Amino acid sequence: MRATAAAVIAYVVAQRVSSSPQPLLAPLTALIVVQVTLYATLTSGVQRVASVVVGVLVAVGFAHLVGLTWWSLAILIFASLALGRVLRLGPAVQEVAISGMLVMGVANPAATAQGRALETLIGAGVGVLLNLLVPPSVYVQTAGEAVDRLADQLSDLLHRMAREIQEGASAENAGSWLSEARRIDREFVRVDIALVKAEDSLRLNPRGRQLLHTRLILRSRMDTLDHCAVSVRSLCRTLVDLCGPHHRALLSDEQLTDSLGGLLSHLADSFDAFGVIVTTEIAPDTKPNRDDLDHALAQARMRRDAAAELLRSRVWDDPQGWELAGALLAAVDRLMTDLQVGTRPPGETRRSRSSRIPRLAAHRLATTVRVLRKWMASAAQSRRRAALSPTPGRSRPSDDHVLREKITPQ
Repeated sequence: MRATAAAVIAYVVAQRVSSSPQPLLAPLTALIVVQVTLYATLTSGVQRVASVVVGVLVAVGFAHLVGLTWWSLAILIFASLALGRVLRLGPAVQEVAISGMLVMGVANPAATAQGRALETLIGAGVGVLLNLLVPPSVYVQTAGEAVDRLADQLSDLLHRMAREIQEGASAENAGSWLSEARRIDREFVRVDIALVKAEDSLRLNPRGRQLLHTRLILRSRMDTLDHCAVSVRSLCRTLVDLCGPHHRALLSDEQLTDSLGGLLSHLADSFDAFGVIVTTEIAPDTKPNRDDLDHALAQARMRRDAAAELLRSRVWDDPQGWELAGALLAAVDRLMTDLQVGTRPPGETRRSRSSRIPRLAAHRLATTVRVLRKWMASAAQSRRRAALSPTPGRSRPSDDHVLREKITPQ
Protein backbone atom coordinates (compact mmCIF):
# COMPACT_ATOMS: atom_id res chain seq x y z
CA MET A 1 0.00 0.00 0.00
CA ARG A 2 2.83 2.42 0.81
CA ALA A 3 4.60 1.65 -2.47
CA THR A 4 1.41 2.09 -4.52
CA ALA A 5 0.54 5.37 -2.79
CA ALA A 6 4.09 6.70 -3.26
CA ALA A 7 4.09 5.84 -6.98
CA VAL A 8 0.70 7.50 -7.64
CA ILE A 9 1.59 10.65 -5.66
CA ALA A 10 4.93 10.93 -7.44
CA TYR A 11 3.21 10.64 -10.84
CA VAL A 12 0.67 13.37 -9.98
CA VAL A 13 3.38 15.72 -8.69
CA ALA A 14 5.60 15.08 -11.73
CA GLN A 15 2.72 15.82 -14.11
CA ARG A 16 2.36 19.28 -12.62
CA VAL A 17 6.06 20.06 -12.34
CA SER A 18 7.75 18.29 -15.23
CA SER A 19 7.34 19.18 -18.90
CA SER A 20 7.04 15.54 -19.92
CA PRO A 21 3.50 14.47 -20.88
CA GLN A 22 3.93 11.07 -19.20
CA PRO A 23 6.57 11.33 -16.45
CA LEU A 24 6.70 7.63 -15.62
CA LEU A 25 10.23 7.86 -14.27
CA ALA A 26 8.94 9.54 -11.09
CA PRO A 27 6.57 6.70 -10.05
CA LEU A 28 9.20 4.17 -11.11
CA THR A 29 11.77 5.79 -8.80
CA ALA A 30 9.25 6.01 -5.96
CA LEU A 31 8.41 2.33 -6.40
CA ILE A 32 12.09 1.38 -6.21
CA VAL A 33 12.90 3.73 -3.34
CA VAL A 34 10.11 2.63 -0.99
CA GLN A 35 11.62 -0.27 0.97
CA VAL A 36 10.54 -2.39 3.89
CA THR A 37 12.44 -0.27 6.44
CA LEU A 38 12.88 3.48 6.76
CA TYR A 39 16.67 3.21 6.83
CA ALA A 40 16.68 1.22 3.58
CA THR A 41 14.31 3.77 2.03
CA LEU A 42 16.61 6.69 2.84
CA THR A 43 19.67 4.81 1.63
CA SER A 44 17.96 3.75 -1.59
CA GLY A 45 16.68 7.27 -2.24
CA VAL A 46 20.10 8.88 -1.87
CA GLN A 47 21.75 6.22 -4.03
CA ARG A 48 19.08 6.51 -6.73
CA VAL A 49 19.30 10.31 -6.98
CA ALA A 50 23.09 10.27 -6.96
CA SER A 51 23.24 7.61 -9.68
CA VAL A 52 20.89 9.51 -12.00
CA VAL A 53 22.66 12.82 -11.47
CA VAL A 54 26.08 11.30 -12.13
CA GLY A 55 24.79 9.43 -15.19
CA VAL A 56 23.18 12.47 -16.83
CA LEU A 57 26.21 14.66 -16.14
CA VAL A 58 28.51 12.15 -17.78
CA ALA A 59 26.12 11.76 -20.73
CA VAL A 60 25.77 15.51 -21.29
CA GLY A 61 29.52 15.89 -21.27
CA PHE A 62 30.00 13.12 -23.80
CA ALA A 63 27.18 14.44 -26.00
CA HIS A 64 28.83 17.85 -26.25
CA LEU A 65 32.29 16.45 -26.92
CA VAL A 66 32.01 13.40 -29.20
CA GLY A 67 28.39 12.42 -29.76
CA LEU A 68 27.06 8.85 -29.89
CA THR A 69 29.33 6.27 -31.54
CA TRP A 70 30.20 2.71 -30.63
CA TRP A 71 33.49 3.69 -28.99
CA SER A 72 31.99 6.68 -27.13
CA LEU A 73 29.23 4.38 -25.88
CA ALA A 74 31.86 1.96 -24.57
CA ILE A 75 33.74 4.77 -22.82
CA LEU A 76 30.46 6.13 -21.39
CA ILE A 77 29.42 2.78 -19.93
CA PHE A 78 32.88 2.07 -18.50
CA ALA A 79 33.22 5.54 -16.98
CA SER A 80 29.70 5.44 -15.53
CA LEU A 81 30.22 2.06 -13.88
CA ALA A 82 33.63 3.13 -12.55
CA LEU A 83 32.20 6.31 -11.04
CA GLY A 84 29.38 4.32 -9.48
CA ARG A 85 31.89 1.99 -7.83
CA VAL A 86 34.02 4.89 -6.60
CA LEU A 87 30.97 6.65 -5.13
CA ARG A 88 29.78 3.36 -3.54
CA LEU A 89 26.28 3.55 -4.93
CA GLY A 90 25.59 -0.09 -4.17
CA PRO A 91 22.71 -1.63 -6.16
CA ALA A 92 22.22 1.67 -8.03
CA VAL A 93 25.55 1.38 -9.89
CA GLN A 94 23.84 0.12 -13.05
CA GLU A 95 21.49 3.12 -12.96
CA VAL A 96 24.45 5.43 -13.68
CA ALA A 97 25.19 3.76 -17.01
CA ILE A 98 21.48 3.36 -17.87
CA SER A 99 20.77 7.06 -17.28
CA GLY A 100 23.81 8.02 -19.31
CA MET A 101 22.79 5.90 -22.30
CA LEU A 102 19.17 7.09 -22.27
CA VAL A 103 20.20 10.74 -22.13
CA MET A 104 22.92 10.41 -24.75
CA GLY A 105 20.62 8.76 -27.28
CA VAL A 106 18.08 11.59 -27.55
CA ALA A 107 18.12 14.64 -29.76
CA ASN A 108 18.31 17.16 -26.90
CA PRO A 109 20.49 15.64 -24.16
CA ALA A 110 20.47 18.71 -21.91
CA ALA A 111 16.66 18.92 -21.71
CA THR A 112 16.31 15.17 -21.28
CA ALA A 113 18.94 15.18 -18.55
CA GLN A 114 17.14 17.95 -16.70
CA GLY A 115 13.77 16.19 -16.94
CA ARG A 116 15.18 12.82 -15.92
CA ALA A 117 16.97 14.28 -12.89
CA LEU A 118 13.84 16.19 -11.88
CA GLU A 119 11.55 13.15 -12.14
CA THR A 120 14.03 11.03 -10.20
CA LEU A 121 14.25 13.64 -7.48
CA ILE A 122 10.44 13.85 -7.27
CA GLY A 123 10.03 10.09 -7.04
CA ALA A 124 12.76 9.68 -4.40
CA GLY A 125 11.47 12.63 -2.39
CA VAL A 126 7.88 11.37 -2.38
CA GLY A 127 8.98 7.87 -1.37
CA VAL A 128 11.13 9.09 1.52
CA LEU A 129 8.51 11.62 2.67
CA LEU A 130 5.74 9.01 2.68
CA ASN A 131 7.84 6.66 4.77
CA LEU A 132 8.55 9.49 7.20
CA LEU A 133 4.86 10.34 7.52
CA VAL A 134 3.76 6.69 7.66
CA PRO A 135 6.70 4.86 9.27
CA PRO A 136 7.03 1.19 8.33
CA SER A 137 6.59 -1.51 10.90
CA VAL A 138 9.38 -2.76 13.11
CA TYR A 139 10.38 -6.41 12.87
CA VAL A 140 11.57 -7.00 16.40
CA GLN A 141 8.79 -9.49 17.15
CA THR A 142 9.59 -11.46 14.00
CA ALA A 143 13.28 -11.64 14.93
CA GLY A 144 12.41 -12.68 18.48
CA GLU A 145 10.18 -15.45 17.17
CA ALA A 146 13.02 -16.63 14.92
CA VAL A 147 15.38 -16.86 17.92
CA ASP A 148 12.65 -18.63 19.92
CA ARG A 149 12.13 -21.17 17.11
CA LEU A 150 15.86 -21.86 17.15
CA ALA A 151 15.73 -22.58 20.87
CA ASP A 152 12.68 -24.82 20.28
CA GLN A 153 14.56 -26.81 17.65
CA LEU A 154 17.44 -27.45 20.06
CA SER A 155 14.93 -28.38 22.76
CA ASP A 156 13.11 -30.82 20.47
CA LEU A 157 16.41 -32.47 19.53
CA LEU A 158 17.42 -32.94 23.17
CA HIS A 159 13.98 -34.30 24.09
CA ARG A 160 14.22 -36.78 21.23
CA MET A 161 17.73 -37.82 22.32
CA ALA A 162 16.55 -38.33 25.89
CA ARG A 163 13.61 -40.45 24.80
CA GLU A 164 15.60 -42.65 22.41
CA ILE A 165 18.47 -43.14 24.87
CA GLN A 166 16.04 -44.37 27.52
CA GLU A 167 14.41 -46.66 24.95
CA GLY A 168 17.77 -48.03 23.79
CA ALA A 169 19.58 -45.92 21.22
CA SER A 170 21.31 -47.44 18.22
CA ALA A 171 24.07 -46.17 15.97
CA GLU A 172 21.43 -45.07 13.45
CA ASN A 173 19.72 -42.98 16.11
CA ALA A 174 22.99 -41.31 17.06
CA GLY A 175 23.76 -40.57 13.41
CA SER A 176 20.38 -38.94 12.96
CA TRP A 177 20.99 -36.80 16.06
CA LEU A 178 24.25 -35.52 14.61
CA SER A 179 22.62 -34.80 11.24
CA GLU A 180 19.84 -32.86 12.95
CA ALA A 181 22.35 -30.87 15.01
CA ARG A 182 24.21 -29.93 11.83
CA ARG A 183 20.96 -28.90 10.15
CA ILE A 184 20.08 -26.66 13.09
CA ASP A 185 23.51 -25.07 12.79
CA ARG A 186 22.64 -23.95 9.26
CA GLU A 187 19.47 -22.26 10.51
CA PHE A 188 21.56 -19.52 12.10
CA VAL A 189 21.96 -17.91 8.68
CA ARG A 190 18.21 -17.33 8.42
CA VAL A 191 18.01 -16.05 11.99
CA ASP A 192 20.85 -13.63 11.30
CA ILE A 193 18.96 -12.28 8.28
CA ALA A 194 15.90 -11.73 10.48
CA LEU A 195 18.03 -9.92 13.07
CA VAL A 196 19.59 -7.65 10.44
CA LYS A 197 16.11 -6.81 9.17
CA ALA A 198 14.95 -6.02 12.71
CA GLU A 199 17.99 -3.82 13.35
CA ASP A 200 17.41 -1.89 10.12
CA SER A 201 13.73 -1.42 10.94
CA LEU A 202 14.66 0.32 14.20
CA ARG A 203 17.00 2.84 12.60
CA LEU A 204 15.49 6.31 12.23
CA ASN A 205 12.05 4.84 12.90
CA PRO A 206 9.85 6.70 15.42
CA ARG A 207 8.00 3.48 16.18
CA GLY A 208 11.18 1.82 17.39
CA ARG A 209 12.40 4.37 19.93
CA GLN A 210 11.24 2.26 22.87
CA LEU A 211 12.69 -0.91 21.36
CA LEU A 212 16.26 0.19 20.67
CA HIS A 213 17.57 -1.98 23.52
CA THR A 214 16.19 -5.09 21.81
CA ARG A 215 18.94 -4.99 19.19
CA LEU A 216 21.61 -5.86 21.76
CA ILE A 217 19.33 -8.36 23.48
CA LEU A 218 18.46 -10.33 20.36
CA ARG A 219 22.02 -10.34 19.06
CA SER A 220 23.34 -11.48 22.45
CA ARG A 221 20.74 -14.26 22.72
CA MET A 222 21.48 -15.52 19.22
CA ASP A 223 25.21 -15.64 20.05
CA THR A 224 24.36 -17.68 23.13
CA LEU A 225 22.35 -20.15 21.06
CA ASP A 226 25.19 -20.30 18.56
CA HIS A 227 27.58 -21.41 21.30
CA CYS A 228 25.00 -23.86 22.62
CA ALA A 229 24.53 -25.35 19.16
CA VAL A 230 28.26 -26.06 18.98
CA SER A 231 28.09 -27.82 22.35
CA VAL A 232 25.04 -29.83 21.27
CA ARG A 233 26.81 -30.90 18.10
CA SER A 234 29.85 -31.97 20.15
CA LEU A 235 27.54 -33.86 22.50
CA CYS A 236 25.93 -35.68 19.57
CA ARG A 237 29.34 -36.55 18.11
CA THR A 238 30.42 -38.07 21.43
CA LEU A 239 27.20 -40.09 21.63
CA VAL A 240 27.87 -41.42 18.12
CA ASP A 241 31.15 -42.85 19.43
CA LEU A 242 29.45 -44.23 22.53
CA CYS A 243 26.92 -46.00 20.32
CA GLY A 244 29.73 -47.73 18.43
CA PRO A 245 30.54 -51.41 18.82
CA HIS A 246 33.36 -50.88 21.34
CA HIS A 247 31.32 -48.89 23.86
CA ARG A 248 27.82 -50.12 23.13
CA ALA A 249 27.57 -51.60 26.61
CA LEU A 250 27.63 -48.16 28.21
CA LEU A 251 24.33 -47.10 26.64
CA SER A 252 22.87 -50.51 27.48
CA ASP A 253 23.22 -49.87 31.20
CA GLU A 254 19.71 -49.11 32.43
CA GLN A 255 20.86 -46.94 35.34
CA LEU A 256 23.21 -44.88 33.16
CA THR A 257 20.71 -44.41 30.34
CA ASP A 258 18.08 -43.29 32.83
CA SER A 259 20.49 -40.71 34.24
CA LEU A 260 21.57 -39.48 30.78
CA GLY A 261 17.97 -39.32 29.61
CA GLY A 262 16.96 -37.22 32.59
CA LEU A 263 19.97 -34.94 32.05
CA LEU A 264 19.09 -34.32 28.39
CA SER A 265 15.43 -33.82 29.26
CA HIS A 266 16.26 -31.10 31.79
CA LEU A 267 18.61 -29.45 29.29
CA ALA A 268 15.75 -29.40 26.81
CA ASP A 269 13.55 -27.74 29.44
CA SER A 270 16.30 -25.14 29.88
CA PHE A 271 16.10 -24.26 26.19
CA ASP A 272 12.32 -23.91 26.46
CA ALA A 273 12.74 -21.51 29.38
CA PHE A 274 15.46 -19.64 27.47
CA GLY A 275 13.08 -19.08 24.54
CA VAL A 276 10.41 -17.74 26.89
CA ILE A 277 12.94 -15.29 28.36
CA VAL A 278 13.86 -14.04 24.86
CA THR A 279 10.25 -13.39 23.85
CA THR A 280 9.57 -11.68 27.18
CA GLU A 281 12.64 -9.44 27.01
CA ILE A 282 11.69 -7.86 23.69
CA ALA A 283 8.17 -7.00 24.88
CA PRO A 284 7.92 -3.43 26.24
CA ASP A 285 7.46 -2.87 29.97
CA THR A 286 7.95 -6.53 30.89
CA LYS A 287 10.49 -8.21 33.12
CA PRO A 288 11.67 -11.74 32.25
CA ASN A 289 11.32 -14.52 34.79
CA ARG A 290 14.43 -16.65 35.21
CA ASP A 291 12.97 -19.05 37.79
CA ASP A 292 12.08 -21.76 35.27
CA LEU A 293 15.55 -21.63 33.68
CA ASP A 294 17.31 -21.72 37.07
CA HIS A 295 15.17 -24.65 38.20
CA ALA A 296 15.82 -26.62 35.00
CA LEU A 297 19.57 -25.97 35.19
CA ALA A 298 19.65 -26.97 38.85
CA GLN A 299 17.93 -30.27 38.01
CA ALA A 300 20.33 -30.76 35.09
CA ARG A 301 23.34 -30.28 37.38
CA MET A 302 22.05 -32.92 39.78
CA ARG A 303 21.58 -35.34 36.90
CA ARG A 304 25.01 -34.42 35.55
CA ASP A 305 26.72 -35.24 38.85
CA ALA A 306 24.90 -38.57 39.03
CA ALA A 307 25.85 -39.41 35.45
CA ALA A 308 29.48 -38.48 36.17
CA GLU A 309 29.62 -40.92 39.08
CA LEU A 310 28.12 -43.71 36.99
CA LEU A 311 30.45 -43.05 34.05
CA ARG A 312 33.47 -43.03 36.37
CA SER A 313 32.54 -46.45 37.70
CA ARG A 314 31.79 -47.87 34.22
CA VAL A 315 34.95 -46.70 32.42
CA TRP A 316 37.45 -47.21 35.25
CA ASP A 317 39.54 -49.70 33.25
CA ASP A 318 38.92 -48.23 29.77
CA PRO A 319 41.25 -45.32 28.78
CA GLN A 320 39.28 -44.58 25.62
CA GLY A 321 36.11 -44.59 27.66
CA TRP A 322 37.63 -41.94 29.92
CA GLU A 323 38.07 -39.67 26.91
CA LEU A 324 34.51 -40.15 25.72
CA ALA A 325 33.07 -39.67 29.20
CA GLY A 326 35.16 -36.54 29.68
CA ALA A 327 34.07 -35.15 26.30
CA LEU A 328 30.43 -35.87 27.12
CA LEU A 329 30.58 -34.15 30.51
CA ALA A 330 32.60 -31.21 29.10
CA ALA A 331 29.97 -30.59 26.41
CA VAL A 332 27.22 -30.69 29.04
CA ASP A 333 29.12 -28.29 31.30
CA ARG A 334 29.68 -25.80 28.45
CA LEU A 335 26.01 -26.04 27.54
CA MET A 336 24.83 -25.26 31.05
CA THR A 337 27.35 -22.44 31.46
CA ASP A 338 26.30 -20.79 28.20
CA LEU A 339 22.64 -20.97 29.15
CA GLN A 340 23.32 -19.60 32.62
CA VAL A 341 25.47 -16.69 31.43
CA GLY A 342 23.54 -16.09 28.20
CA THR A 343 20.46 -14.66 29.90
CA ARG A 344 22.28 -11.84 31.65
CA PRO A 345 21.68 -8.27 30.44
CA PRO A 346 23.95 -7.55 27.44
CA GLY A 347 25.52 -4.49 29.11
CA GLU A 348 26.35 -6.25 32.37
CA THR A 349 29.60 -7.76 31.18
CA ARG A 350 30.59 -4.49 29.53
CA ARG A 351 29.92 -2.54 32.72
CA SER A 352 31.92 -4.99 34.78
CA ARG A 353 34.84 -4.66 32.40
CA SER A 354 34.66 -0.88 32.41
CA SER A 355 34.57 -0.82 36.21
CA ARG A 356 37.84 -2.80 36.27
CA ILE A 357 39.68 -0.19 34.23
CA PRO A 358 40.27 2.29 37.12
CA ARG A 359 41.41 -0.56 39.37
CA LEU A 360 43.87 -1.80 36.76
CA ALA A 361 45.18 1.73 36.20
CA ALA A 362 45.69 2.26 39.95
CA HIS A 363 47.45 -1.10 40.25
CA ARG A 364 49.79 -0.29 37.37
CA LEU A 365 50.53 3.16 38.83
CA ALA A 366 51.35 1.66 42.23
CA THR A 367 53.63 -0.91 40.57
CA THR A 368 55.44 1.82 38.64
CA VAL A 369 55.96 3.90 41.80
CA ARG A 370 57.30 0.84 43.62
CA VAL A 371 59.80 0.11 40.85
CA LEU A 372 60.96 3.75 40.79
CA ARG A 373 61.48 3.73 44.55
CA LYS A 374 63.59 0.57 44.34
CA TRP A 375 65.64 2.04 41.51
CA MET A 376 66.25 5.29 43.44
CA ALA A 377 67.24 3.39 46.58
CA SER A 378 69.63 1.23 44.57
CA ALA A 379 71.18 4.32 42.93
CA ALA A 380 71.66 6.02 46.32
CA GLN A 381 73.27 2.91 47.74
CA SER A 382 75.65 2.73 44.77
CA ARG A 383 76.67 6.37 45.31
CA ARG A 384 77.37 5.72 48.99
CA ARG A 385 79.53 2.73 48.15
CA ALA A 386 81.43 4.79 45.60
CA ALA A 387 82.06 7.51 48.19
CA LEU A 388 83.42 5.02 50.72
CA SER A 389 85.63 3.06 48.32
CA PRO A 390 89.30 4.22 47.90
CA THR A 391 90.20 6.05 44.70
CA PRO A 392 93.42 5.36 42.74
CA GLY A 393 96.32 7.68 43.59
CA ARG A 394 95.07 8.49 47.05
CA SER A 395 96.19 6.96 50.32
CA ARG A 396 93.73 4.83 52.16
CA PRO A 397 92.25 6.78 55.06
CA SER A 398 92.59 5.45 58.52
CA ASP A 399 89.86 3.31 60.05
CA ASP A 400 88.96 6.04 62.51
CA HIS A 401 88.47 8.52 59.69
CA VAL A 402 86.26 6.04 57.79
CA LEU A 403 84.15 5.43 60.85
CA ARG A 404 83.72 9.14 61.44
CA GLU A 405 82.60 9.77 57.86
CA LYS A 406 80.48 6.68 57.49
CA ILE A 407 76.92 7.51 56.49
CA THR A 408 74.30 5.66 58.46
CA PRO A 409 71.50 4.24 56.16
CA GLN A 410 68.00 5.57 56.73
